[in-house]
Amino acid sequence: MRLKRVGATGVTTLVVLLATITGCLAQNLRILPISKQQTVAVGKSVVLTCQADAPDPALVTQPQWRDPKGQIIMEAAAGTRPEIYTEAMPAKQLQLLYISSITPAMAGNYSCEATYTNIPLSASVILDTFVAITWTNANENQYATKGKDFKVMCEVTAEPAPSVDWFKEENPIVTGDRYVIHANGLMIKNVQESDDGTYTCRAVVMQTGELAERNIKLEVYTAPEMEERETTVRIKEGESAAITCKARGKPPPTYTWIKASTRENLATTSRFNVNENTGLLTFDRVEAADYGKYICSAVNKAGQNETEIEVEVLVKPRIFELYNTTAPEKQEGRLECKATGRPAPRISFRKRSNSERFVNGPNDGGRITIETSSHQSGDQIESSAVIMISNLNRTDDGLYECIAENDAGEAWRNGHLAVQFRPTFERMPTVPIWSWNGQTVNLTCVAESIPNATIKWRFRDADLVETPHIKIFGSGPISYVTITPLDRGLYGIYKCVATNTLGEAEHVIQFREAFPPGPVVQARQETITATSVTFNIVGPAEDMGPPILAYVAQFKENANFDWNLAQNRTWSVNSPYTVENLRPMFTYDFRFAAVNQVGIGSWGSPITVIMPRRSPPEQPKWRENLSSESLIHGKYADRYELKWKIPAHNGEPIDMYEIRYCPVLKISGEWRVSSENECVTQELKSFEAITYEVRGLHPDTRYRIHLRAHNQLGFSLPAQLYVQTALGVERSGFAHAQLLSSGAIIGLSLAGVIICLLIVDLLLLCFRKQGVIATLCGKRAKKHNDEEAKLGSLYGWRFPLPYCSMKPRAPPSPAPLPPPVKLVSTPTDEKEPLKDTDDAMKRNSSVEFDGHRVYATSGGPIIGKNSAV
Repeated sequence: MRLKRVGATGVTTLVVLLATITGCLAQNLRILPISKQQTVAVGKSVVLTCQADAPDPALVTQPQWRDPKGQIIMEAAAGTRPEIYTEAMPAKQLQLLYISSITPAMAGNYSCEATYTNIPLSASVILDTFVAITWTNANENQYATKGKDFKVMCEVTAEPAPSVDWFKEENPIVTGDRYVIHANGLMIKNVQESDDGTYTCRAVVMQTGELAERNIKLEVYTAPEMEERETTVRIKEGESAAITCKARGKPPPTYTWIKASTRENLATTSRFNVNENTGLLTFDRVEAADYGKYICSAVNKAGQNETEIEVEVLVKPRIFELYNTTAPEKQEGRLECKATGRPAPRISFRKRSNSERFVNGPNDGGRITIETSSHQSGDQIESSAVIMISNLNRTDDGLYECIAENDAGEAWRNGHLAVQFRPTFERMPTVPIWSWNGQTVNLTCVAESIPNATIKWRFRDADLVETPHIKIFGSGPISYVTITPLDRGLYGIYKCVATNTLGEAEHVIQFREAFPPGPVVQARQETITATSVTFNIVGPAEDMGPPILAYVAQFKENANFDWNLAQNRTWSVNSPYTVENLRPMFTYDFRFAAVNQVGIGSWGSPITVIMPRRSPPEQPKWRENLSSESLIHGKYADRYELKWKIPAHNGEPIDMYEIRYCPVLKISGEWRVSSENECVTQELKSFEAITYEVRGLHPDTRYRIHLRAHNQLGFSLPAQLYVQTALGVERSGFAHAQLLSSGAIIGLSLAGVIICLLIVDLLLLCFRKQGVIATLCGKRAKKHNDEEAKLGSLYGWRFPLPYCSMKPRAPPSPAPLPPPVKLVSTPTDEKEPLKDTDDAMKRNSSVEFDGHRVYATSGGPIIGKNSAV
C-alpha cells in the first residue's frame, strides 16, 4: 500500500515538473524575417522585428536590441533619425530595429533580449553585407573622335568582384585587332564612323547571382574638313558683300573669321557680321582697305581646321586729274589723265565728236600718240595716260573724253584741247548784199580765231569811218556796219580785216544796188492732161539783182483778150510748174514773169495751149521712185502696202482704183504670170485713196501688181510693180471678228425696249382705244385725204388706216398726174455726139421737174433742191 501511495505521489510530482518545464519552453523571442543569418547589400536599409511569443504576453518585458558589441541600441530622440535606432510597439510586445544605409562596419551579430516571469529570453541574427553592382564611371552617352583610339568607359564595382562582358548591337565583342576589353572599359583602336552605335556593358557577380547591364551610346565625332572653294574672292567697294566658309564635321562646327593682317576677330569688328553656325561673313559697305587675306576657322569637339581666302576689293576708277590745255596750230598739244582704282584702271581717250576710241600707241599715222603707265598708291593703283597730238590743226580742237575702266566699273571726264589759230572767214558767205530804193542794210563780219580777233573795216583802200549814213558796231570777233545808200557812191567793195597774235585775214563783201529781174528767157509746155499743164521755165540771169524767188504765170481763155481778167498762178523756184483745174478742149494763153526781193519782172515768153478732150485718168505714179521692172522685197510674208500719188483725172473725177496682182516667174529674163487662175482683182471705191494694203499673199512668192485709176471715161494705164514677199508662216493677218460690238449690244437693248413699249401700246389700242398709236391714227385720219390729193398718188387707197379702224375703204378717184419731165442740156455738155459706149450712159444729166432743176447720175436717183421725189 505504501508503495502504491509513494508511486502516486511521485507521479504527481513528475507531472508538475513536466508542466513547469513545458511552460518555460513555451515562452521565447522571434526575429523577423526569420533567418539566423541575413545578407544585405551595402547602402540598403534594413528593419528587424523582435517579437515575444508567450501564453501571456503581458508577463513579457519590453524587448531590447543589442549591437554586435553588446551595446543596447537606443530609441531615436524626437525629431532625429540616426543610422541605427529602435522603435518600441508595446501594445504588440514588438521592438523594431532600423538600420538606414547599411555599411560593412555595421555587419555582425544583433541580439534581442526580454524576460518572462523573471525567466530571461533572447534571440539573435547575424547580418552580413555585400557590395552590389555599381556603375561608377559608365556614362550612357560617350563621344569618340574619328581616327583616334578611344576607350568606352564602363567602371563597375561590386563585392564580390564582378565579371564584365561587352556587346554591340546585341553581338558579343571579344578582344582582337580593334577591340581590347579592359577592366574599366572597351578600347577601340582607330575609331571610324562605322563604330558609331550602342554598346552594352554587362556585369555579373557569380556568388550573389547579381546581373546588371548598361547601354552606352557611342557617337563618333569627325573633325572639320573644309570644303573646296576658290581661294580668291572679288568684291566691289561701296557695296555689301558676303563670303561663305563651309566645313564638314560631326557635330556641326562653329566658325570664326579673322583678318590675317590685323588678327582682328571680325565677329566683334564694326561693318562685319559673322554667323558662327553657317560660316557666313558679311561686309557692310565694303571699303578699299578691306582687301587682304582672311582666315576662316571651323571648330567642333573633334578638332579644328582653317582655310585662308584672299579678298580683292574692286575699287571703281576715279579720275582725279584732267586739265584743259591750249596749244597753237602746227604745234604739239597734250592732255594728261590720271585715275585711281583697283585693279589698275585702263585709260583710253576718244574725241567726243567721234565714237571710236584711240588705241594705245600711235594713231593717225603716228601724229597722235597715247602713252600709259601705272603704280601702287596706298591701297589703290594709280594709272595715268597722256595723249599727244603733233602738228595740230583746227579739227583737233574740241572735247576729249578720258575713259578709265576696270572690273569694278567705269569713270568718264572731259578735257578741252583748244587749238589757237589765225583769223579766218571760212564760214562767211560770199554772196553780194543788195539794197534798193535807199533801204538800210547790215554788212556783218564774223571772224573765227583763237584768241579772238579785233576787226576794222576798209572801203576803197581806206579805213571806214562813220557818217550819218554809215554806222559801225563792234570791233571783234563780230562786227557789222549799217549803211543807208541814199548816195550811190556808197555801193562798192567793203573789206573786213581781222587780226590776232597769230596773223591777219580779210573778208570782201560786195554791196550792190538791186533791180527787179529781167523777162523769163523761155517757157515751154512739158506735160499736158485734159485739165492741167506743166511747164519748163528758164529764168533770167541774176546779175542785176537778188536771186529769183518765184515764177508767176498769168493765163486766160484764148477768146478773152483782156489780161486784166486773167488768173494768176505762182510757184517757188524748182517746184513743179503746173496749172490745174483747166477746162478740157479749151484754148488758153499763158505768159510768165520772174520774182525776186525787189519785185516782179516784166511779162514774157507767151505761149498758147490747146487742152485735150476729157479722157481716162493719167497713169498713177508710185510715191517712191520705183522702177516698173525692178523687184521689191517686202517686209511681210502675207501682205504688201501700196502707196501712190493721185493722178490727174483728165476732166472726169476718179471714182475708184483697181488693184490686180498675179504670181509671176522670171523665165529667160522676162516676167511671166505663173497662173491666171491665181490672179486677184480688187476695187477700191475711193477717189482720194493713196494707200492700199494687199492681203492674203503667199510667203516667199513673187507678184506683179497693177494699179489703175478709173473715171467715167475708163481706166488709166496701169502702174506696175513686182514684189517678193518675205519668208514666213502664211497667215491671214486679220483679227477674228467680234460676234457683237458694244454698239450693237446697246442697239439691240434699245430695240428690245422699243418693241416692248410698242406691244403695250398696241394692246391699249386694241382694247381701250388709247395710247400713242391711237392718237397718231386719229390725227392721220383727218389729214389723209388732203395728203393723198397733194401727192397725186394712185395707190393711196391701199393704206386705209388699218391700225385704227381695221375697215377697208374703196379706192378713191385717180388724182391728176404731175407735169411731164423735160430734158435740158447741162452747161458742161460737150458739143459733140455721144459715143456709142457704156461710158456715154454714165454722164451726169439734168432735168426740170415741177419747176426745179434736178441733177441725176446714171444708175442713181434724181437729186435736186426742193425735190419731192
